[in-house]
Amino acid sequence: MKRREAIQTILQNLNKNIAVVSSLGLISRELFDLKDSSQNFYMTGSMGLASSIGFGIAINKPNLKIVVIDGDGSLLMNLGSLATIGHFKLKNLIHVVLDNQAYGSCSEEPSISNTAKLDKLAKVVGYNIVKKVNNQVELEKIIKESLLARFDGPIFILVKIELGGCRDLPRVLKLDKITKRFKIFLSQFN
Repeated sequence: MKRREAIQTILQNLNKNIAVVSSLGLISRELFDLKDSSQNFYMTGSMGLASSIGFGIAINKPNLKIVVIDGDGSLLMNLGSLATIGHFKLKNLIHVVLDNQAYGSCSEEPSISNTAKLDKLAKVVGYNIVKKVNNQVELEKIIKESLLARFDGPIFILVKIELGGCRDLPRVLKLDKITKRFKIFLSQFN
C-alpha cells in the first residue's frame, strides 16, 4: 500500500465531526492535497509532535473523536507520547502510524521501526486496542470499527506502507491560517 492510498482510505471513512492531526512533511502535504478541511490540523514545524497535539485535543474535547496520522520516523522522535497516551486511556483517540521504515520526508533515510516494534510498544504502555495492517481492506475495516465506537481507545493502528510516493505535493497553508480555522472547528465541540 502506498502512503496516498492509506491516507485516502482513512479519509473515506471520516465524517465532518472528527478532528485530524497529521504529522509534518509529506503526510500533511498528502492529506492537504487529497482533502483540505478545517477539521485538519497540519503539523508543519515540529517532527514527532502530532501525537502530543492529538493527545492535548483529545483530553480537552472528550466528545470529539481525534485521528492522528503519524509517521514511523516522526513517532520515533517522541516515543514518550505513546506512554502518555497509554497512561491517560483516552477513549476518543485513534493513532494511525504509517510505517515505511524510513524518514520519508527527509530523503527516505532508514528508520529503526523494523526493530523498535511500535505496535508492541503501544500495547505495553497501555493502548487499549493495537492493530497492524498491511493492506487497504484491513485498514478500512479497523478504521470503521474504531469510528463506530466498537472499541474504546486509545487505539493504535500500525499501517505498513511502501517506501516512496509522490514528493511534488502542494505546500499546506500558513500555520496561522491552519490554527485559526482549526480553533473555529474545535469550538463546536464540548
